[in-house]
Amino acid sequence: MKISILTLILSLCIIAFIAPPAVSQEKELKPGHEASLNALKDEILSYFEPVSGKIISVEGNSVKIDIGEQKFARSGMRLHAFKEGVSFRHPVTKEFLGKVEMPVGTIEIAATYAHESLAVITKGKPEEFSASKIKIPATKIKILFVQGNADWFLGDSYYQMLKESGRFELIDTGIETDDISKIISEARAKGAEVALVLRSEDSKDYVNLTQKLFWTGDSKQFSVKNVPVDVAYVKELRFKLALFGPREGEALLAFRLPFGTRRLAVGDFDGDGNPDIILTSGNSLMIYSIAGSDLKLLWNFKVPSTGDILWLDTIDINKDRKDEILLTSIHNGEVASHIYELKGSEFIRTWHSKDVFIRKLGNEIAAQEYRKGEGYEGNVFSLSHSGGAYKKGADLKLPSSVNIYDFQIVKTFDGKQAILAWDDRGYLNLYNEKGVRIWISPEDFGGFLEKFKKDSPTVMVERGEWSVKDRLIANSSEVLAPKRKPLLGIARGLGYKSSEIKRLLWTGIGMEEMNLLEEIGGEILDYSLVGDNIAVLSKPMLWLRPKNILKGESPFGTMLYIFSLKGR
Repeated sequence: MKISILTLILSLCIIAFIAPPAVSQEKELKPGHEASLNALKDEILSYFEPVSGKIISVEGNSVKIDIGEQKFARSGMRLHAFKEGVSFRHPVTKEFLGKVEMPVGTIEIAATYAHESLAVITKGKPEEFSASKIKIPATKIKILFVQGNADWFLGDSYYQMLKESGRFELIDTGIETDDISKIISEARAKGAEVALVLRSEDSKDYVNLTQKLFWTGDSKQFSVKNVPVDVAYVKELRFKLALFGPREGEALLAFRLPFGTRRLAVGDFDGDGNPDIILTSGNSLMIYSIAGSDLKLLWNFKVPSTGDILWLDTIDINKDRKDEILLTSIHNGEVASHIYELKGSEFIRTWHSKDVFIRKLGNEIAAQEYRKGEGYEGNVFSLSHSGGAYKKGADLKLPSSVNIYDFQIVKTFDGKQAILAWDDRGYLNLYNEKGVRIWISPEDFGGFLEKFKKDSPTVMVERGEWSVKDRLIANSSEVLAPKRKPLLGIARGLGYKSSEIKRLLWTGIGMEEMNLLEEIGGEILDYSLVGDNIAVLSKPMLWLRPKNILKGESPFGTMLYIFSLKGR
């Protein structure tokens, strides 16, 4: 692999900066440098030390447990109480994995001793806690990370430190408020167990960084810790990390969008012959036209009972040159699909179904059923439309384990047909008409952004994930696919420094892979063709407003780039 000298030097600088220091180096750390952020990290880790035990006695709303200070118990810790049921075995290997756990409730430690602790019941009926077992599971804790007014570079450094600990699943948010009730509401909506809020106050030589931790269940604050961080250290962070700013390359247009914009599609909804761009943020759809070098908002509406939109497509169902909107959403583990059509001046939902995914496939609609807690269920099938009604059609002939968002149909110039599909590792696979794999990409394309854990009868055992794969676009005899480049080699936990879009051409004999777009700053979220152009939605790792680069103000946002495909 060829690596430029500059890239190598920058990589070594970042590795040296973010790698955990050796024992001999720790003695040289000055208070207010990495040691300050480590103090914050140790504080939050101390509440989530994996531990298990049992309840000794119950008296009213108070309980005594057999976990004490020698097992790292501390006031404010919350433990899950449960009772064991039947044995749980692996569905395939039949290996014994434990016993089904029947939740009883939650307790919070109020006072600790060497071998025991006193706790209070925060959730559940006291009469059900007797003889129950308790634990803090080793599975990752979901935390909403709110950076507040803290210097972005400092907050990002701490964010990466928590992520690298492997103990937490951090949830980003662009919320900018000091209102704890709004923060807690955001955390609950995103399924977080804890909200972490940073605040800072500047002095001459130090930045005083404060971390507050809240349980989202009852909004209770259970920790507050303040550490001083040397101003010189913050400036050093800004210098090192700013080296990896985004590169817009040859973009015709570039727009900075609100944080949280995740999905992109293009369609003509009023039949005027001009394509419009749909963007989604949470459950909101915003439809724009490109007017010169600006975006003009045409329509804006929300999808009811929706948390986030998983998939977005457009299709001319009625063959009247007016596109409809296809989308699939998720809310509290429930999946639903919707079709919207412009009628008059408003978008009206003309079809809605629970427990089903949909997408555009050629000029038709494909669908697949959803099973809560499991993901995709059954075969992919066609969804036909006739007389204003939709009904289930025939199953599509696909290789086993290929789900609705995994694949695209590819064709050679002489009409041969095959299936190009993602696997769960992020590799592309080509299957012939008999479903036999005849090609696999030499390397993975960087992984997927939308992942969901499968339900398990016990929190001690993880059953894997189901994911919404990246969009594959069929363009004549080619298929386009996005590829993300981690900041440092395979270390995806540190983010993606850039992305690219690949062109894949099946000749009938082999697969040819070429670059369409290179060095798009950050990670591609979605993309779509717009005539002779391509629109790309990207979340830069460090989108920096040039005039604010030395202020450390929040660079959170999403970029919409328009690139020309002429001559490519």
